[in-house]
Amino acid sequence: MNPSPDTFETLRPLVEDETGMDFSGSRFTRLRDAVAKVLARQAGEDQLDVLLHSPQQRACFLEQVTAELTVGESFFFRNEHHMKVLREHVLPDILRENAAKREIRIWSAGCAGGEEPYSLAILLDEILGARQDWRVSILGTDLNPEFLERARGGKYRAWSFRHTHVHENPRYFTPDNNDNFLLAPKIRDVVRFAYLNLVKDVYPSPLTGTLGIDLILFRNVAIYLQQDVTQAILKRFHQSLRPGGWLLLGETEVSTAPTKGFVVRRFDQATFHQRPPMDDTTLGEQQASVSVLASMVLQRKDPRPEDHRFAPTHSKGASASLPDWVPLPKKRTTEQTTKASILDQVEQLMAGHRLEDANRAIERVIDTKQRARLRFRLVQAKLETADTAGARKMLERCLVEDPLLIEARLLEASFAEELGDVAKAEQAYRKALYANRNCAMAHFHLALLLQQKGDDAGARRSLKATLKLVEANDAHELVEYGEGVCFGRLKEMAQMIGGTG
Repeated sequence: MNPSPDTFETLRPLVEDETGMDFSGSRFTRLRDAVAKVLARQAGEDQLDVLLHSPQQRACFLEQVTAELTVGESFFFRNEHHMKVLREHVLPDILRENAAKREIRIWSAGCAGGEEPYSLAILLDEILGARQDWRVSILGTDLNPEFLERARGGKYRAWSFRHTHVHENPRYFTPDNNDNFLLAPKIRDVVRFAYLNLVKDVYPSPLTGTLGIDLILFRNVAIYLQQDVTQAILKRFHQSLRPGGWLLLGETEVSTAPTKGFVVRRFDQATFHQRPPMDDTTLGEQQASVSVLASMVLQRKDPRPEDHRFAPTHSKGASASLPDWVPLPKKRTTEQTTKASILDQVEQLMAGHRLEDANRAIERVIDTKQRARLRFRLVQAKLETADTAGARKMLERCLVEDPLLIEARLLEASFAEELGDVAKAEQAYRKALYANRNCAMAHFHLALLLQQKGDDAGARRSLKATLKLVEANDAHELVEYGEGVCFGRLKEMAQMIGGTG
């Protein structure tokens, strides 16, 4: 039995909100095909109504449909004109700009099977040559967990090299007996892969390594998205980049993408966009604490009509007109308002780029714990300007003053993961849990780390603890230390990586 047209019309806005994609007109066929593939792996097409009725099953089902809709086709050194400009202009510019700190941070958003971020790692290795004292950090994100798992393996077939012969270079690849090519550990180790839904999840964020970026690649993704979604994503990318940072879009997207706030840089058969260098408004930008599409849903003047047969259920009387992953505005208590007034003094100095003055003002604070919290805000300000080395040193001082400051421990873990120090990251997450056993974000990130380590039993325990904390809270409430993530979204992610729904 095929799903009815009414059922598909109910499903369509749910998937569009999940992915930001446009399924109007002829694109609707693509959605039907993806749904059919997911249902074929489950109970069959006649179960679609059942899946949509259950909030838990619906969230898991939508994640699977989203993964099916993503395009995993890519190859090494895709688009020779882009690679030429990266090699000859953009990367050398970044290296000159970062010469003092000797660090470069790149984000491949929508990385598919990892060919793009690994191409950049190889390119940088060739450019840097003997200058191996540079710290290279490349983040690859995607919303398809299968793509990410394949990327972490670093194993590719010949088809992935159809426009290059780099796989023949023993410096970077070793063939096996099954016609695969295995990536060299020194290249694989500088790239970190993570799940991130650009529509639903929070960024820029120091906890996900998406703040203070030198270069973002977002190629051949926006062509599938609705225009307003692309605009919201590019605005977040602008905030994720350091002043002077670079953005690369796909060649078919350059003419249509809304790139307000960027300076267009045209090269021979390649167009890049650059965030302007530091100005008076750079540090004063307000970074919203809700996800991209969440803010659009909250502000939507003409919401789609709801089909109440599939309306989500919520605890504690939360608004039933919003998806579970959308947070409601957080209310401040009187105590928080008082603390904010103290913080504002430091914020004003940081907004004027006077970070050293802000640091001196913090030094005059007598209360050690309050000083640590203010110092942590300075850590974030340094990250916004891509001073990661300074941020790490400031974080160390912060943790000396208050070893139980949970947000500092979470950032310590994030830094360690970015550097590939899994043991230190695990220790930092466990220290956060020592400070507060009910820290849902610490449980969740520890589960991700243990899963990547191969400790499946430990990951299951941490996920169980995460879900127990989630169930005790309203879906729309913000998770403490989650930087804008609400319990509904955390539940979706925990169920997805745990394979439940």
